Amino acid sequence: MAVVQAKSGVVHYPESDGKPMAESPEHLEVMLSLIVSLQAYFADRQDVYVAGNQFLYWVEGNPRQRVAPDVYVVFGVPRRPWRATWKVWETGKAPDLIIELTSPSTASEDLGRKYQLYQRLKVGEYVLIDVKHEYLKEPLNLYRLESNAYQRVPNEHPYSGEWRVHSELLGLTFVLVPGESGYQVRLWEPQRERWLPNPVEVVEQYELAQHQVRELERRFAQEAQARAQLEERVRELEEELRRLKEGQ
Repeated sequence: MAVVQAKSGVVHYPESDGKPMAESPEHLEVMLSLIVSLQAYFADRQDVYVAGNQFLYWVEGNPRQRVAPDVYVVFGVPRRPWRATWKVWETGKAPDLIIELTSPSTASEDLGRKYQLYQRLKVGEYVLIDVKHEYLKEPLNLYRLESNAYQRVPNEHPYSGEWRVHSELLGLTFVLVPGESGYQVRLWEPQRERWLPNPVEVVEQYELAQHQVRELERRFAQEAQARAQLEERVRELEEELRRLKEGQ
């Protein structure tokens, strides 16, 4: 991979082009859900970086050579600090896995220019998802780099209507679950036989936990009040017994 050095001065690498983060609300929801879910999944790993919707620069000195992957994962680099962009020459490597959510304006590029670029940059796995199944032959596609060339990994497509494909790099299975307005994108962890919670589910679980804490506090308060009342009754009875003994 050729690296171009800046001839003079400081080269500016923009962090944004002013365009919307995603082409549609559905696109944005899926993108953010995948980023947050993967960040939580790798939270105990200090050598895994997960981000997305950021510029990826691969030629030093040429800021026009850039793409903005929807989601990407990099192994073997510090998870902090956060980076505003990803510059390949600073870390010596491109992302190990990239996810693109295809749309009318990106479908041809996702299968053309980006496919060729990610293959050339040696991105180990390239996942291409069409949540509405309107632009690609199959809505879930995983390309794995083998001998410097991408090989498409076959999908599982059971009668339930789900689409599944396993990522060896993540140790997770991408699952497209039929929904009202397209597919929901979920991540399945085979080793622990569980779904990775998405942000909505995390919020729901948090609210449920808060409710349970409040309920326990209410019960403890009631029990404490009942205990105080019983202790007061015991003192009253002890006083009655004392007076009875004194009257004998």
